[in-house]
Amino acid sequence: MKICLIIPSFYPAVVYGGPIFSSLYASKELVEIEAVDLNVVTTNANMTNRLDVVVNTFIKVNGISVKYYNETIVGKLSLPLLFGVYKDIKNSDILHIQSIFSVSTAISLILGKIYKKPVLLSPRGSLGDWCLENGSKFKRLWLSFFIRPYMNNNIFHVTSEQEEGEVLKCFPSANCVVIPNGINIRDYDYRPDKKKPEFFNSISDAEVTDESYVVVSMGRIQKKKGFDILIHAFSKFHKKKTNSKLFIAGQDEGELNYLKRLVCELNLQPSVFFVGHLKEEGKSNFLKLADLFVLPSHNENFGNVYLESLASGTPILASKNTPWSSAVDFECGLWIDNSVEDTCAGMLDLYQRDHHLLSLNSRRLARNFGWDKIALKFCDVFSRLVQNNE
Repeated sequence: MKICLIIPSFYPAVVYGGPIFSSLYASKELVEIEAVDLNVVTTNANMTNRLDVVVNTFIKVNGISVKYYNETIVGKLSLPLLFGVYKDIKNSDILHIQSIFSVSTAISLILGKIYKKPVLLSPRGSLGDWCLENGSKFKRLWLSFFIRPYMNNNIFHVTSEQEEGEVLKCFPSANCVVIPNGINIRDYDYRPDKKKPEFFNSISDAEVTDESYVVVSMGRIQKKKGFDILIHAFSKFHKKKTNSKLFIAGQDEGELNYLKRLVCELNLQPSVFFVGHLKEEGKSNFLKLADLFVLPSHNENFGNVYLESLASGTPILASKNTPWSSAVDFECGLWIDNSVEDTCAGMLDLYQRDHHLLSLNSRRLARNFGWDKIALKFCDVFSRLVQNNE
């Protein structure tokens, strides 16, 4: 099976967060399957600049065949992709298109129909109510003109039943398949080389001690993540648990200055710290050495960072706008409304629980999401698409 994965950005464009890693790890497992011949077609977009990679030809990246088309306008448009992707599509059996509101998606769906290629389309959380109501006012027009006309013989890939509901709300007749994101469990089976105070004090000017209760959060610093809710909730929590500290990691996407002002207004400067984007080793220690992970997001189709926290042995406090109700079933966290009051109450609840048991249960839940299992599910879907297209 010749599969063409078409995606606006790809590794090493890690500034875009979780989807970059999930597409990389799924691809790494897929190329190990004998029946799969995978090519990744993407751009060299890297937020505000371009990746330093060879462009407009296939190269090997972590054992994966990848073509980075040069971005003409960074993050908006690649003319080389528009005029060259037809060759990649024509030479494939299946298209796996990731993203909805991307020029690469629109042109690929049109060409897929012309060349009669079956399509697996991954919205990546972009069809949730919050996402559709925020940002561009033309999103629903885009769905009408560039997605709806090309749905025949296509399947939507969703990462949770929650996301399936979001897709069906937009396209009631859509055919969906649920395949969650995964994780490399073995990457989290290690003991941190630093103690909690040493690590957190090294990435900030905090004064963390062994007795400190460390709450962490991670994600792109944008409205969608609900960091303002978290800061307000932490303010209430800190008044009752004065040994607590909050660390927020992630690339700024326009909200950081507002959040810093909020911290000042609440007089939380000695207890709340923004540590920026963390590289892999720092990110792993950040999650492993924390007592609790909290992200009261307005919408997540999956939320890789929740899974990364669980694999690190750190319990989670997830909003009901995410698919992580299983944290309650496995007794390794809570699934709550993303209000200030419920977020504070959730932190107080988990503070009182046995941290060792929460940690064991967190890892137990994470083991259900190995990338090897996820890749086999994708392979099964690709096989069905090929058979149905014959």
